[in-house]
Amino acid sequence: MEIIATNQRNTRITIAGCGPGHADYITTAAHRAVAQAEVVVGAKHLLALLAPSMSETAIKIAVGADIQAALDTMERYPTQQVVVLASGDTGLFSLARSVQNHFGQQQCQLIPGISSIQVACARLGIDWNDLRILSAHGRKPQFEIDELRQWHKIALLAGTSKATHFAADLLDQLGSDYRAVTCENLTWPTEQIRSLTAEELRTTTLASRTIVLLLTEEFCA
Repeated sequence: MEIIATNQRNTRITIAGCGPGHADYITTAAHRAVAQAEVVVGAKHLLALLAPSMSETAIKIAVGADIQAALDTMERYPTQQVVVLASGDTGLFSLARSVQNHFGQQQCQLIPGISSIQVACARLGIDWNDLRILSAHGRKPQFEIDELRQWHKIALLAGTSKATHFAADLLDQLGSDYRAVTCENLTWPTEQIRSLTAEELRTTTLASRTIVLLLTEEFCA
């Protein structure tokens, strides 16, 4: 028998899920990893959120839209302990994949976090073991509409006008049995959850941190 993974992997790069944005949703494991890091990489708001846990000597690398530039910068620290801060969960449309592809899966340890999908379902009081998850955040989902109709709960990672219009078109295609629920800025002070029609989706500006849930009527009560 070969042991292929343990919680004591000797890795140099840790990718830590940082939840949906509020400090209460960051795990103790993530805080501990950051406290031990020599280099911390992440979006500016995550660097600010985790700053109290960082060593005074830790090097901070801010990640913007150019992910490759951040990966190239990480190359300058080949011997240091690096922690990469990822929004949400490391296993769900995460920065983790880019880091693993660049440095190799065996060089990376993942700390799971709480995803916005989990929070959205919790807010609505529904489970998500039978949830179909799509992302339109910087990509166009590939799907067959007949296949999607087999799911009573569909979550779309949105946050752009193109994604919002895609959700509206998808709602029209799914038919009258479905309703749209938008979950914006979950766990943030500006959190807002609304039920919108397809036409309202097309004319409403949603926050960049938005989940659109397409649910059959029994889950919209």
